[in-house]
Amino acid sequence: VYKRQALSRFTLSPRALATNIGLARTWAPAGARVRAMVKANAYGHGICELLEVFAEHADELGVATLEEGLQIRSLMDRRMPVFLVSGAKDWGNNEYCDAVREAGLIPAVSSVDELQLLLDRWSAGNPLRVEIKLDSGMGRLGIQERDLGRLASVAAGSADLRIVGVMTHFAASDELDLASARDQESSFRRMVAQLPDEILQSAAIHSCNSGALLQRGLGETEIGAATKVVRPGVMLYGAAPSFVLHQSDVGELLQPVGRWSTRVIEVRSVAPGNSVGYGGTWTAEGRNPARVGVLAIGYADGFRRTLGNCGRVLIRGGSFPVIGRVSMDMVSVLVDPSVRVGDEAVLLGSQEGELGSDTISAWEWSELCDTIPYEIWTSIGPRVVRVLAAD
Repeated sequence: VYKRQALSRFTLSPRALATNIGLARTWAPAGARVRAMVKANAYGHGICELLEVFAEHADELGVATLEEGLQIRSLMDRRMPVFLVSGAKDWGNNEYCDAVREAGLIPAVSSVDELQLLLDRWSAGNPLRVEIKLDSGMGRLGIQERDLGRLASVAAGSADLRIVGVMTHFAASDELDLASARDQESSFRRMVAQLPDEILQSAAIHSCNSGALLQRGLGETEIGAATKVVRPGVMLYGAAPSFVLHQSDVGELLQPVGRWSTRVIEVRSVAPGNSVGYGGTWTAEGRNPARVGVLAIGYADGFRRTLGNCGRVLIRGGSFPVIGRVSMDMVSVLVDPSVRVGDEAVLLGSQEGELGSDTISAWEWSELCDTIPYEIWTSIGPRVVRVLAAD
């Protein structure tokens, strides 16, 4: 029976992930629980492969969809709380409600109408644990200040409701200019202060995402039950949420969890004047033939098409430029005589070899592609096999 041996691999380091979770705990207020954000398949890395590490080092998990929550529940017991943080919920569907309840997921409620609908659909006599999301300035989801009175009224009218958290989400906690974030912080405190004690007495009040944790102190509050939860996301996987924080002293402490590699599947000689790839956007110049390596990776796997003629890869520890357009399944690189068929080519991550030592970070790609590491990682496709490193 054939067993798949993928040429393209995303090798995941449990040690790096544990280190990053530890940094989040160190930077969090004393005693705060670490809610690891694992939505979108652990930011594209692989929740199935990394779940044991999260179970050992984090306190709770955050997902975006019911399906993500059910996947986690199928892989581990119910001792670890799982929070459904996205606004894409289908409370009008009884089967959806039943699945949330049976899996013991804790949803974040973003409007008073959503809370009322959920209460109407929930089975009487079953405790309903929720978090309340407040809109302190993100302008996307969350209960607005003018609706806090309605929230208090609805909450007081339900014997089954258990509000376990009150949260908000920063729009710009990853910038050097924190004026906007400080305004949000003030708005959140003002809004929380208007909530009745019945809501606050058992609720964790929290706002710390990766940016706030890296900024050290942003988002901490002494209101109500104080800050009992932090919600690190992108930092857990080894990148700061902005390039400026990536270059900071604290950003440099983060360890990349994933190392993406593939193999050289062909090395060929291209005569001067001949082109490589669709559209002939790269042409061999000079008097001698160019040596071109072809890699088993393409934009169908998440290797961005915008990296054509500007990206690079690592082979034998040396850096080699991407030439021509990126194809669906292949990438061409300009190599030297040391490169052979079968050599490992590192797309993201570090490599040491006879030609030296180098690293390509997700932020390097992001700068070239005008995007962010979140999008880089979550675009890595299913043909790339996720494997755990033996560290």
